[in-house]
Amino acid sequence: MASASEIPSFEKCQLKATTVRERNELMFNNEILSDVHFMVGKDKVRIPGHKYVLAISSPVFFAMFYGRMAEQGSDVAVSDSEVECFMELLRFIYTDEAILTLDNALGVLYLAEKYMLPVLAAKCINYVEASLNPENVLTVLSHARYLGKEELQKRCWEVIDTYTTQVLESEAFLELEIETLSLLVQRNTISVKEIQMFKAINSWSENECLRQGIKPISDNKRTVSSQAMKFIRFPLMTPLEFADEVARSGMLSYEETTNIFLYFFSTRETELQFSKIPRKPRETLLKKTLRCSRFKSCCGNDWFCDTRKCDALKFMVNRSVHIKGIAVYGASKLEGDYTASVQLLKQTKVLADGERIFSSGTSALLHDVLFDRPYLVDKNEVYTINLMLQGPCSQSGRDGFSSVETEGVTFTFIEYTSPNGTSASAGQIPEIIFQL
Repeated sequence: MASASEIPSFEKCQLKATTVRERNELMFNNEILSDVHFMVGKDKVRIPGHKYVLAISSPVFFAMFYGRMAEQGSDVAVSDSEVECFMELLRFIYTDEAILTLDNALGVLYLAEKYMLPVLAAKCINYVEASLNPENVLTVLSHARYLGKEELQKRCWEVIDTYTTQVLESEAFLELEIETLSLLVQRNTISVKEIQMFKAINSWSENECLRQGIKPISDNKRTVSSQAMKFIRFPLMTPLEFADEVARSGMLSYEETTNIFLYFFSTRETELQFSKIPRKPRETLLKKTLRCSRFKSCCGNDWFCDTRKCDALKFMVNRSVHIKGIAVYGASKLEGDYTASVQLLKQTKVLADGERIFSSGTSALLHDVLFDRPYLVDKNEVYTINLMLQGPCSQSGRDGFSSVETEGVTFTFIEYTSPNGTSASAGQIPEIIFQL
C-alpha cells in the first residue's frame, strides 16, 4: 500500500500527465493502487503491479489474474528471471518502452516469450541481432535454440561462419553445451583450420571435465567431447600437426590414431571414420569495402624500409567495424620488390595477421596488404597495427589527421612514434581498409 505522504505528490504528477501513456507511466513500479506483487529472483525482490494493466497487455497475465485457474493470493513468485529483466518487461507493459542492454536483452526476450508479448520479443531480437559479435554470438545462439527462434539462429550461424577463429577464442566457447558444440564442429561453412578446431575442443574438454568435477585427463576429455570430436576432419591436417598435437594428446583411441597415420603414409587405401572433404567457407556477408585515408598529402622522400624495425599505428573507432587490412606506400625512386607483413594487436595480443609480396614502380602509389580474414574491433578500444616492410625506400605521408570520419565511422589516431618512425602525423600506413 502507498503511504499517506506519497499520495499528494502523486496527485501533482497526475495533473502534469496529459496523455493516457503518461498517466499509465505514473503507475510503473508504483505502490499506489497496486493489487499484486511479484517476488523476483533468488532474493525475492518485491515489485508492485496492477492486475488490470498487466492483464490487458498479456494473455498469460489475464489467465493468471482473471481466468478459471486464477491466482488467489496477491504475491506471485518469479524465480526464473533477474530483477533487471523483469523490470524492463513491466516498463514495456506500462510505457511501450524497454531499456535494453547486452546484459539484459536475452533475459527480457525470454520473458517476452513467456508472457506472450510479441512486440517486445521483436524489439529484443532486433537489438540482439544488431549487437552480435564473435564474443557474444554463442551465448545468443544457445538462447535462440532454447526459444526456437530460427531466424535469430540463422543470423548467429552467419557470424560464426565468418568469424570462426574469434568465436573459438571467446570465453563463451568454453561454456558451450555439447549439443551446440557438435552442431558447430560439423558445419561445412565455418572458416577454420582443423588443427585450430582440435585445439579449441581440447580446451573445451578440459573445462568441461572441471565443470563436471572429474580429472581433465585424456580418457575423460575424450569421453566428454566424443559427440563433437567425431566431426573434426583430421585427414585434412598436415602429418606434423596431427603428430605433434593430436597423437600426443591421447584424445583419440589407439586405433583411430593408427588409421590416420596409415592414411598419411601408406600406399594402400585406408578406411577412415573421419571426413576428408574440405570445408567450404561461405563468402563474406559483410558490406562494401571502405577506406580511411589519414594523410593530407604524400611526399616522395625516401622512407627507409627495414625489417628490423616496424612501422606502427595506434587507433580507436567510435563503432564496431571489421578491419580487413591496410594500404602501404610503394617505391619512391627505384622500382623494386617488397615483402609486407601486417599484424593487428590489442595490447600485446595478435588478433589478425597477413602477408603480401608485391612489385612497385614509382607510379603505383598504394598497395593493399590484407589480413587472412576480417577482424571485428570494438568501439572505444585502442588497437595497434604493426607493419614490417622490406624493400627499397618508399614514399611516405605527412600532415596526418588526428581523426577521420568515413561513412559514419570515426577513426581516432593516437600520437605514438613507432620504432621505424611512423606516427599519427607522418610515415607509412596511409589507409585502413574496413567494412561495416
